[in-house]
Amino acid sequence: MTRTSAGASAHARYRELLAADRGERLLIALVLALLLGVPVGFIIGWQAGLATAALAASAYALARWRNHDAVRTWRRGALGERRTARRLQLLETLGYTVLHDRALPASRANLDHLVIGPTGVHLIDSKQWKRPKIFTVRGGRVRTVRGAPRALTPKDVAPALYEASKATKDLRPFLGRTVTITPVLVVHGRRFPRSTVVNGVPVLSPGRLSTWLLNQPQALTPELAARVATAARRAFPPYSS
Repeated sequence: MTRTSAGASAHARYRELLAADRGERLLIALVLALLLGVPVGFIIGWQAGLATAALAASAYALARWRNHDAVRTWRRGALGERRTARRLQLLETLGYTVLHDRALPASRANLDHLVIGPTGVHLIDSKQWKRPKIFTVRGGRVRTVRGAPRALTPKDVAPALYEASKATKDLRPFLGRTVTITPVLVVHGRRFPRSTVVNGVPVLSPGRLSTWLLNQPQALTPELAARVATAARRAFPPYSS
């Protein structure tokens, strides 16, 4: 089995954003290290000064990274795609074709996972949600507990609907016929009832994905599935190439 490229474009964007203000972050970390480390070094000793400087720079870097929403969003996205890819490995062993992180022509969007097999062609859109938390105060101490998850909305499935519709049209010239690509939303970090559907898009927990795909009605003959897979590789090249 070849090494998966799942999440490659999201991870690349995460690294790009992380590197964008690296110079500024290093300068601020250096200034903080000097402001705190030098006085401590004079008063207590150079070893304590170095330790203080290192601690100050590390604390600043960690705080800056944790509070960089865009960076964390892309990092979570890459993580979700890789986790979904691992769930889809079972289908690959059963003869399904699974393409990860593929580009859509004339679009900045990408197809997280395209699954092609006897039960049809499915676009799997991966989401990695943070586990919701709320804060409570008990016994004078602040603690976090699991909070109520937010509700799904049509906005959550809109990208998958758009990508599946466009991919269906873009595939036709390479295949010579129309084969509908069905969108599916997979959300890590939350469980959903088995019947969850939003705007016609099934929403699944990761553990149900492979079973759900295998249980769909027969849609493609082995010959047609192979043709679709060949056409899809040509129509949707790797996004991060």
